[in-house]
Amino acid sequence: MISPEATFPNQPMKHQGTALIRPEVVVRDLLSNSDVIIPECVIMGYSTRLHALLAARGFTNVPGYSAPWRSMWLQNGIDAARVGVVEGFGIGAPGAAIVIEELATLGVRRFISLGLAGALPNEVGFGDVVLCTSAIRDEGVSHHYVPTARYAYPSAGLTDELRQALVNEGTTFTEGLTWTLDAVYRETVEEALAYRQEGVVTVEMEAAALFTIAEVRGVEIASIFTVSDHLLAASEWSAAHDMEVLTDGLARILDVSLKVLSPEGKFDAHPVSKSSDETNGPFS
Repeated sequence: MISPEATFPNQPMKHQGTALIRPEVVVRDLLSNSDVIIPECVIMGYSTRLHALLAARGFTNVPGYSAPWRSMWLQNGIDAARVGVVEGFGIGAPGAAIVIEELATLGVRRFISLGLAGALPNEVGFGDVVLCTSAIRDEGVSHHYVPTARYAYPSAGLTDELRQALVNEGTTFTEGLTWTLDAVYRETVEEALAYRQEGVVTVEMEAAALFTIAEVRGVEIASIFTVSDHLLAASEWSAAHDMEVLTDGLARILDVSLKVLSPEGKFDAHPVSKSSDETNGPFS
């Protein structure tokens, strides 16, 4: 019987319950298909702006995987079983949760979530790189996995590797908390001001859920962003209008992620001209 009292999740024994839909059932055809390449490590992206960046680095989009991700970007001729990229499957914690659940079930052990985020401090600019150290659990997904708490955390070791790689590359970056919220049109001024006072650097839609699921499933994950919009720097919300700035930021965090997950690989960073989808909004 569901409790009539206001709790979250509504069913008090939710975390001890038996899941009706299990990822191993959903991906069983892939599990039994020896021709399907499942890398050891995966970068999770959200923006279709990654297409041109990946192609310039020798990656090919290979179809035939599970929905909603449907395809895997693999690099030609360089140990394709080491690292792959899934991206363009949409923004938000629910979709990202499906992807990490299925990939972890298929055997992926290390993940980097790579995407765009809004900034709260005025001094963080468009295209800047932000390394996430913890996430405020203001979305819904994580609370269905573990009891409610304020924060979720990335894997310390993998986050340290990203930090060191950024330092080694001479990349300027900020690190700190993110606010994970799955209601983009209900980010309020009052919340943003309070979180900025607390020291929160960014707002986005996936990190807290991914960190929680990774801990439950026993896999590693880290998260890194480039800033696409500002919540408080002007009189109202403002988005970057220079798409080359965002493409450059995405290229920097993609390259450092590739170097961390495949240190023996050769990922050449080639300049990428403007692609046709760069007129999309900052959440694309």
